[in-house]
Amino acid sequence: MRNRFATILILALLVIANSIICYAHERNDGSYATIVDESGNTVYMTGWRVQPGDQVLTETNRRYEVTRVEGDTAYAKLIGEVDLSLYDSENKGILERLKAFLQPAVVKAEGGGKVAIYHTHSDESYVPTDGQESILGAGGIYKVGDAFTSALEKKGVSVIHSQAKHDPHDDMAYERSRRTAMDLVKGEQPDAIFDIHRDAVPPQVYAATVDGQDISKVQLVVGKYGPTGKQIEDYALQIKSAADKQHPGLVKGIFFAKGGDYNQDIHPRSMLLEVGAHTNDRASAEKGIALFSDVIPAVLGKSSAPTGPNAAGASNAAGNTGLGSAAGGLSGATKSMGWIVGLVIAGAAAFLFLSTGSLKEAGSKLKNFTSTEFANFLGPKNRKRGNADTKTTPVNKDEDKK
Repeated sequence: MRNRFATILILALLVIANSIICYAHERNDGSYATIVDESGNTVYMTGWRVQPGDQVLTETNRRYEVTRVEGDTAYAKLIGEVDLSLYDSENKGILERLKAFLQPAVVKAEGGGKVAIYHTHSDESYVPTDGQESILGAGGIYKVGDAFTSALEKKGVSVIHSQAKHDPHDDMAYERSRRTAMDLVKGEQPDAIFDIHRDAVPPQVYAATVDGQDISKVQLVVGKYGPTGKQIEDYALQIKSAADKQHPGLVKGIFFAKGGDYNQDIHPRSMLLEVGAHTNDRASAEKGIALFSDVIPAVLGKSSAPTGPNAAGASNAAGNTGLGSAAGGLSGATKSMGWIVGLVIAGAAAFLFLSTGSLKEAGSKLKNFTSTEFANFLGPKNRKRGNADTKTTPVNKDEDKK
């Protein structure tokens, strides 16, 4: 009976752990989420795994929060319309008042116009152009990164485009790409870093004509799980504000994932971009990202930190704790391991209680394990040292360490 209970407990913990690690990443079941408002009207579509508490900002700057999910349909309530003028990168009045206060948090973000680009999902491709949606280690997404690189360089921006591979396309890819991102930030000290992806929805979701060109739109993704979530959120709103001014309709919207961080704690100007979907042709994605490049110099050159009503608090938190830099610490998935360890400990405590019948007996059994069984595990080595000590002249501690 006890063995059966222990097996069930371990399986339950594994299921919970898996759900924690996989929370708020892209779907890989070939489907996508349709977000509808309280009247049943479709307001957003995305290939991301949607959970209650996630939010979206639509192309027209209406913000919604998901309240429940049923199958592939997510139901959301309207929070309100966002005034992006509050995040205008050219609002020098706000900038000057906050610059001195925010300096510790953005010291890495100021500089001579350098951008780093990498791809967490190295396989992502565009079916109409590449023939399939996934090509391990050589996805069409690298070509989109090349187009972004070329367009930025024409504007005088220095670009480092990493060709690092992070296959397979699973939820742990962000753990693998974290090292790439950290190496880029530490080694190159860029003013901004972009993780370029493509989405997985029907083609019409991203297809658009902007400035007379048939392009694929760009979606920004913000991970709200980490302590820099608000800082990155303000940065994303700043980017959309600039994009709406230069190329209205280019940015499809912003997806705010309550349970993700996507390595955005590494740098105060870290952003995940979705450029079109696997159903769009790659040429349209390359045109879209080229237009998006027009936004970057304005965002990097005319502000030293994300602006907005909450920028001070978010950036101050980053400055006080060392977040928003390469020293930001573990990623969200790794931090989730702490929850797993906690669950294991809690499960072990519950098992001891159920197997002994009382807290007193459980404590006694635990004490016996730590004082006897664990000591016996190290016993042979300790006894060997003890025997040696009885046969030799005692030595001082410094000699013993040698």
